[in-house]
Amino acid sequence: MFKRILFFYIDGFKNLSDLGRKLWVIILIKLVVIFVVIRAFLMPTLNREVKNPQVRQQLYINQITGTSTVKKKKEE
Repeated sequence: MFKRILFFYIDGFKNLSDLGRKLWVIILIKLVVIFVVIRAFLMPTLNREVKNPQVRQQLYINQITGTSTVKKKKEE
């Protein structure tokens, strides 16, 4: 059954017009760019270095909420 569905889609993409193929290429390029941007800017590379799950969880919470666990010094 999976093969039938796969061949159905493959056959459909083979019979696309030139405009349809160009539009699908544009859609795929946009998706790749969006995921690369999200990966680069929203997911910190620091989380790969953190092995402790509790520290990693705190890192995510801090990144999402914009808070820090480090106490700031009072300005006098």
